[in-house]
Amino acid sequence: MRANGLEAAIRLGGAVVVLAAALLAAVLETFLVPTYIDGIAVPLSGALAFAGNWGLAALGVWWTRTRWAAALTALAWFAVILTASMPTSAGSLLITSGFNGYALLLAGTAGIAVSLWQYFRPRTGGSTARPAAGPPAQPNASPTLPKESRP
Repeated sequence: MRANGLEAAIRLGGAVVVLAAALLAAVLETFLVPTYIDGIAVPLSGALAFAGNWGLAALGVWWTRTRWAAALTALAWFAVILTASMPTSAGSLLITSGFNGYALLLAGTAGIAVSLWQYFRPRTGGSTARPAAGPPAQPNASPTLPKESRP
């Protein structure tokens, strides 16, 4: 295999692995929603959702070298979470409307929002900005004179 073909295969494989990890993380978080310790709701699924969504997006961007991997993980996570939030015809529901369910939805969405902002925000200034077309501007060595004092 050529170097370009090998690199493309690694990127595609990375996208598949990150997509599968996002789906698996969403399923695991869904089943951790009813976590209680001594009758107190523990939002473990929400904490895992925030860290997992942010981390998987970063891993996907690093592995595939494209920022669209962050959107790929977000879509996979939302697909599982929205499916688990809908009741079945028998009335079964995996993500309930309690503290832990809302914590999962809010924290997971916040993790996705942070990762999307990190990779899709507009970049201004710094070394990543493209140079302007045309000749470089001359530095202004002295202040300009007011209009009425010009010859």
